[in-house]
Amino acid sequence: MAIALGVIALMGLASWLTMEPGKFRSLTWILLGFFAFRVVLGRQRSR
Repeated sequence: MAIALGVIALMGLASWLTMEPGKFRSLTWILLGFFAFRVVLGRQRSR
């Protein structure tokens, strides 16, 4: 889980640094947040 969240964080940082502000960056943040949420939910279900 830590590795997956780390990769998602790195992708978020890369999108922050390389994309122009606007709707595509916002969409990227929403998608990455969704994936992070799914990772955390999967971890909670496995407990």
